[in-house]
Amino acid sequence: MPVKTIARRLAFFCPLCLVAIVGVWWWIWQAPYRTLTIFINALYTEDIKTIYNLIPEHERRYKVVTPELIKSTYSQFLKPFLLKDFPRYHLIQIQKDSDRPRSLIFYLRFKNQERLLLIYLSNPPGRQGWKVPFSYFVWLNAKLYGDADTIMRQIGYKHIATPEGGVFSIKEWWR
Repeated sequence: MPVKTIARRLAFFCPLCLVAIVGVWWWIWQAPYRTLTIFINALYTEDIKTIYNLIPEHERRYKVVTPELIKSTYSQFLKPFLLKDFPRYHLIQIQKDSDRPRSLIFYLRFKNQERLLLIYLSNPPGRQGWKVPFSYFVWLNAKLYGDADTIMRQIGYKHIATPEGGVFSIKEWWR
């Protein structure tokens, strides 16, 4: 094969391969942000089905969270919590931090608000993609208002799913 033909093919395929590699890297790198955006949109529009689809498999398997529990959590805790303290139009900054492998925590800062809204994302094994452990999300943010275990019990939770795939009981549930 002539050298010119090989050079033309390389000149065509090398940039194409580079674009494909950068595109795949970008898609993977942006995945947590896409999940975060979908979750935030679902939270503020009360889209129970989307929230349920974003929870990890172990949270469904152990029946830690059901669509009915998400709905009652939303009406009893999240809706007043979000509307009063964290109106969406006051969102001014999102910070990302990683304290464990395969998980990220996002801190959402709102105008005129000292406290942060915390959203934990995990990438559990089994090719599930980035998920939001909903019971853990509620528990973390209930801590902002005092005794998270009491608030969780009042809403109807018995267990909380961890981002790593485990489940722990809420303190004093058996009393």
